[in-house]
Order: sequence, then structure tokens, then C-alpha cells
Amino acid sequence: MPSPRTNAPSTTTGSDALLYLLFGVLGAAMTFGSLAWLTGSLTNVLVSGGSWAPFRATDALLHPEVLWPALSTTALLVGARIVPGLVTIALATTGVVLWMRWRSSSRTGLARKADLAPLLDKEITAKAKSLRPSLSDRECKRGRSR
Repeated sequence: MPSPRTNAPSTTTGSDALLYLLFGVLGAAMTFGSLAWLTGSLTNVLVSGGSWAPFRATDALLHPEVLWPALSTTALLVGARIVPGLVTIALATTGVVLWMRWRSSSRTGLARKADLAPLLDKEITAKAKSLRPSLSDRECKRGRSR
């Protein structure tokens, strides 16, 4: 039987954030490399009439001129750098926004401001007066109620 998920903080300060950052950077690099290969190969087929290069995301990320030697510098820049970079940034931004929404909706067990509102002096005094009208002429310990 799987154990329930806990929101307990890590015993090492900042290690969770660094781990998430590492996973995010690795995921973005893998995404960028794959998209660079895809868009570079599409650019090669559309611009120079060449064929698809074998899938080598690392070469597409670091040395696109080796995979597509027939493409001009401008076509390589747009097809293997700018377009996959913009798509990667859009995907990463969407992922961060969705992750933050998911994390903020999880309960931490602490009361929020809305949860504490019925416990404030004004609300307690109004509730007491509604339950016992004879208290409306009395002063509270902190001064006259309003």
C-alpha cells in the first residue's frame, strides 16, 4: 500500500528548490535539443531540399552546422536556434505557471485569513449579541463594542 503524500519540508534548506531547478534545466535542455533537431530538419527539407538528419539532439543543440552543412548561416540561426528557443521558452513558461497553480492550491494545514475572519473581535461580539441580546448594552473588556 503506498504511503500518503506529505507536504513536509525537506530537512536540508533549499535542496528541494535546487532539485526542482536541476530537473527544470535538464528538461528545458532536452526539449530545446529535440526541437532544434525537429525544426532544423524541417528547415533543411523546406529551404535546401535536403533530407532529414538522424536524431542527434546533442549535435542539434551544440553543432547544428555539422548536421545540416547545406543550410546558410541565417537559415541555421532561425531554424535551429530562434524557433526552438521561442517554443522552449513558451513551454517552460506554461509549465511553471501550471506547476505554481497546482502547488498553490494544495493545502498546507495552516489557516488562511478567510478561515480566521469569524474569530475576530467584531464577528465574535456580533455573534454573542445575536445569541444573547442582553449583552448589547454591556462593554467588552477591550472597550465599548461598535
